[in-house]
Amino acid sequence: PVEALCGKPQYGYTESASAAPIGPRFVRITDIQGGRVNWETVPYCECDELDKYRLQTGDILFARTGATTGKSYLVKDPPEAVFASYLIRVRRGERILPEFLWWYFQSSNYWHAVFSGTEDGNRPNMNGSKLAGLEVPFPNSLETQKQIIKRLDAVRFKLSELQRLQSETEAELASFTPA
Repeated sequence: PVEALCGKPQYGYTESASAAPIGPRFVRITDIQGGRVNWETVPYCECDELDKYRLQTGDILFARTGATTGKSYLVKDPPEAVFASYLIRVRRGERILPEFLWWYFQSSNYWHAVFSGTEDGNRPNMNGSKLAGLEVPFPNSLETQKQIIKRLDAVRFKLSELQRLQSETEAELASFTPA
């Protein structure tokens, strides 16, 4: 289970966001777009519990409500920042690499768990207890995890390249239509 690998999932900090630099950056669900965070546009907040909510490389954030429920973000090289209350954070333990864990959170097994219980018209949800109990299959060898990550990253790169080429082709075809 996630809790055995990462400890108990943690809910974010509750505070109002501010455009003024009054404290650390304050990452909200809406700041995570397309699997990225544009740190330049992330607002700030006052935070008396910075050590408790500070983001670190390798943290994984989850949207727990709204249209993006279940989406995850792997934190890499953040500025001084904390995360908001509609996000959940997990920090990997020693047995699993954060990138491997993040890739699991892109899998169909994970998404099935997120959407379980929505058959009766309920909205999907992800809470700390549900996340803590998710079973993550993983190889014990960190080296094997690295190899899997490398392979998945290569596939993601190829997919991005194909999407770019498809966009270029569509634009080229659109230019022929008036002709």
